Amino acid sequence: MTDRRSFIKTLAGVPPLLAIDPAWAAPDPSRIALIIGNSAYPQSPLENPANDASAMRDLFVTAGFTTDSQLNATRNNLIAAIDNFTTRAQSAETKLAVFYYAGHGAQLDWRNYLLPVDIAVKTPDDVKNQCVDLGRLLGKLTKTGDKTFIIILDACRDDPFKGSYRPQQKGLSQFDAPVGSLLAYATSPGNVASDGGGKNGLYTENLVRELSNRGAKIEDALKRVRLNVRLSSNGEQIPWETTSLESDVFIFPGEQKKFTEAEIEKLIEAEMETWGKLKSSKKLDDWVGYLKQYPNGRFAEIAQNRLTHLLAESRKIIPVAAPASTPTPAASTVRRPPDLILKPGGDMSLLIQPSANPNSAGRFPLGKRVSVGDTGEYRHVDMLTGVQERTTMLVVTLVDEETGRFEANGGKWVFDMMSNVLETPFTGKSNVPQQIHPAELQVGVKWAAAWTQENPRFGEQFISIDFRVTAFETVEVPAGKFQAFRIEGYGWIRNQSIELETRRWVVPGLNFSVKQEHINRRQGRMTRTERMELVSTVQHRFGADCTATTTDSGPGKTRSLVIKNSCGA
Repeated sequence: MTDRRSFIKTLAGVPPLLAIDPAWAAPDPSRIALIIGNSAYPQSPLENPANDASAMRDLFVTAGFTTDSQLNATRNNLIAAIDNFTTRAQSAETKLAVFYYAGHGAQLDWRNYLLPVDIAVKTPDDVKNQCVDLGRLLGKLTKTGDKTFIIILDACRDDPFKGSYRPQQKGLSQFDAPVGSLLAYATSPGNVASDGGGKNGLYTENLVRELSNRGAKIEDALKRVRLNVRLSSNGEQIPWETTSLESDVFIFPGEQKKFTEAEIEKLIEAEMETWGKLKSSKKLDDWVGYLKQYPNGRFAEIAQNRLTHLLAESRKIIPVAAPASTPTPAASTVRRPPDLILKPGGDMSLLIQPSANPNSAGRFPLGKRVSVGDTGEYRHVDMLTGVQERTTMLVVTLVDEETGRFEANGGKWVFDMMSNVLETPFTGKSNVPQQIHPAELQVGVKWAAAWTQENPRFGEQFISIDFRVTAFETVEVPAGKFQAFRIEGYGWIRNQSIELETRRWVVPGLNFSVKQEHINRRQGRMTRTERMELVSTVQHRFGADCTATTTDSGPGKTRSLVIKNSCGA
């Protein structure tokens, strides 16, 4: 388990430091890279992949990687390069292997294919026989242990076969990253990426710039890339990553600055000051500025959620006012969808539909939509004895969209609009929202959080936790059986030397988590072992962020909801 000091260090969001030195480093055999750029397709040529690959090759050579590159590779050349790369990656000497591909790509039957330049595809069988299955690379890499793999694909251009064959699905299929790896895609699953109007494609242009910053963790750099591409394309292209990295990865090793705890505290104070100035802002630039400076900051997931809403607002079309003669429907004729009501004994395993993709659990917006009158009832159980200690009924009594918060039980409980805690009767008031939930639910997503709270029993507490979405699985509680994402967190109450372990199970679109587990340890002894299980809930609004189908199970009172994968990927 990670120690306390390393948790504190994750809190400081550090901006880019230095541009790359033109002096190339000596090749390091423990760090290898294969760079592919295919432009010269006979059916659908591309302008920039060869340029993109050349820029990435220069970047990795400068960073000291032992680098191989292929431009306009035929199928035989592409297979040979991949096989040679995976052989080297499996050697004991290799510790970090990076694969970059720019060019056409396609998906078929949930598998992703890289397109050589010597293809003439007219049928699905041609895709399988003439293109190169990405599984050829992933299958060999995942058989090795004690290594780190980075796969970067700028391979989602439109109409790769120029009309001679059209895949049923655009772009590439989602694939959850194997242990010890990170997969980065130029755009979200099923979408296409821009080839760019300049020397490089939109994605790689930003990728080269961000990865060239010494001291930047690759995950932080990729988050900046995603933000820049999203803004540059007006939301038409949003890169995505799936990660199972178990340690920080730097393209330029040894370049990251080491901070003392005093320096880290100052960085945290600076981030807190930034948050205080923008927390109620409705300006896009404020949230963009924060995310560029703190891509993995203690409010980064909240900022991503705010940015999504602001971008949606900026693109809204204001309807033309109806003519005066147009009658307004009577209030009695305006029908609101039935409430979502979950009670003990129900089977809600299909509240979210499992992905048909065998390689991924999917990706979904958090999708919480809170209304006055929503309720959530929990039972609290001691995890060691199994004894039920108490029950809690939460009733939403105030929703304030302007300040981005809602209250339950007359203000005794306070949350932000992502259901992040601000105040409870048991833990007291927090100085900032406890960033417990991510903006999107996807296996592998990770983030850091920290806050100060005035605990009514134990006084002031300084808390820092690292969170990660670790699984998509079935969980059963009194309210029913659910398919849910499991979020795990490990951290410390820093000023009291208490180790924290927390797990919660979250369903996209459902306002209340279905299960929580909290374990506190002091000097190895457990001081808290609490499980919270959802007994029942009523929710007035749901499914607006996703495509949903519903089935009424009563006279306008209950409804089972299936959130289809189209709301994620």
